[in-house]
Amino acid sequence: MEGILLSHGRNYFSQDRPLQLFLEHLGFRHRGSLDELGSYVSTRMMPEAYYIDRYARPSLIKWSARGEELNEVLVSSGHLRTLYDLLRFGVVAKALTGEADLMYHFVSGYVISDAGLFCSITLTMQTAYGLSKYGDDPTRSAYLHHFLREERPWMGATFYTELGAGSDLGGLETVAERAEDGTWRLRGLKYFASNAGLANAAIVTAKPAPVRYGAKAVATFFAPALRQDGRPNWRLLRLKEKLGTITVPTGEVELNGTLAHLLGTLEEGIYIALEILTIARIDNSVAGLGLARKALWEAYLYGQERRAFGRRLIEHPLYLRDLVEMEARLQANLLLALTAARNYADVSGERPPYSPAYHGARLLSHVTKNVTAWTSIDLTRYAMELMGGIGFLEEFPLAKIHRDALVTSIWEGTSNVHSLDMAEAFFSKEAGWQTLDRLEAEISRLSDQEVRRKLMAVLETVREEAAMAMRDGVELHSKRLLTLLGKLAASTLYQSWAESSGEEWATAISRVYLLNEVLGKDVDSDLVRRSSYGLTWMG
Repeated sequence: MEGILLSHGRNYFSQDRPLQLFLEHLGFRHRGSLDELGSYVSTRMMPEAYYIDRYARPSLIKWSARGEELNEVLVSSGHLRTLYDLLRFGVVAKALTGEADLMYHFVSGYVISDAGLFCSITLTMQTAYGLSKYGDDPTRSAYLHHFLREERPWMGATFYTELGAGSDLGGLETVAERAEDGTWRLRGLKYFASNAGLANAAIVTAKPAPVRYGAKAVATFFAPALRQDGRPNWRLLRLKEKLGTITVPTGEVELNGTLAHLLGTLEEGIYIALEILTIARIDNSVAGLGLARKALWEAYLYGQERRAFGRRLIEHPLYLRDLVEMEARLQANLLLALTAARNYADVSGERPPYSPAYHGARLLSHVTKNVTAWTSIDLTRYAMELMGGIGFLEEFPLAKIHRDALVTSIWEGTSNVHSLDMAEAFFSKEAGWQTLDRLEAEISRLSDQEVRRKLMAVLETVREEAAMAMRDGVELHSKRLLTLLGKLAASTLYQSWAESSGEEWATAISRVYLLNEVLGKDVDSDLVRRSSYGLTWMG
């Protein structure tokens, strides 16, 4: 792998200078095993993920030689070992035991960022989180310790999506019927179930009988993969053929009398389901940017070595400008994503009904998920172009990285879905006005008068867009509001940090992002030159 992955041997945690600066800025102290994780991902996980993607795709084993239904997914020994290795770094367990908070998990997602392998980790975090926070005492006692054990800890899954109900959880048709012993039995078909076949338990959404339409009829359950007698608790019908994320099996699951335990109360069901989903949305944000970082790192190192027209590629002004503009977009969005992660980790102890701080954190998660997904897709694609034909070949890692990035705008809700969810938090929960007030206060403290004036003008545009949405229809204008708010927040947070950092390259990169992404303006050669010092750490 060393010959085809130019960043092989780099530490994706400790050597990522922007990441380290941002974590220090946010007061992140719990490094734990992240240094070791950064090295492991570069030298061992990436080669294994590459091998799985090309030569060892998961396959479904339905029946045993005795005719018993197995519902097992066959993966390579290296695939399974890699997942257990990642879990041993505490990327799930630390948050459950209190050794660290969710921020440790979110940061690990940026470092790992393989969209398939980290999907398995995300699903495990969601399952254990839901069980730990909302399971009753007997259910927690029976199952939680399995997620914390040192050897072969349990993995999880979330069974939400149905054929006619994806993001519209109110349209679910899976039925939950209560048994005499207080447990529940679930019946229905879950159409897009990632980690099925590897998961030892799942979070499942269903509607108690008699089924009513609407999100408030949804309840959330915890279900083990096996019954007490060892028989499968659900049927895995088939695995999906996907464009990317090959390193996580995704299948269709039939629930036919599936034993399940209610999480929280029936009235809290939809809120619990969405709370658990928010963890995945933040994971999606940080992991998508981790993919972008790996792609950009490859393009930078390639440009340092490859020569064309008598010079190294990076010595050509156009190539350097491309790298600078990509770096600006990546850094600004990374600080936004880490801020969203920090905010959510701080309120994750709340239960419904939630505080204004929780609604503000949720709003930022929708904004962040949208802008980071498109950043991941755009940067991984353009990194392929910067590497020319080599970037396009499947034998090199950029093709897989880009294929995996493509799902980040779809998983955990499309841009349209996040536009609507953001609008609900913005207007119904009034979190939007509070967010704009906080951004205004942040902008007013900036020392660069020109930047302050420009960002205040953008803030006024966002307020006008919000007012138009209220007059003309929230849904129609929600996506533009989502996009404008994301760029404003990223630019404001980054400029504030850049000024406090004292790094000249940081203020230059902040100006590049403001001009390119927020104002749609051009950059000059001096700005590119000054910004380029913010890339040299990758060399």
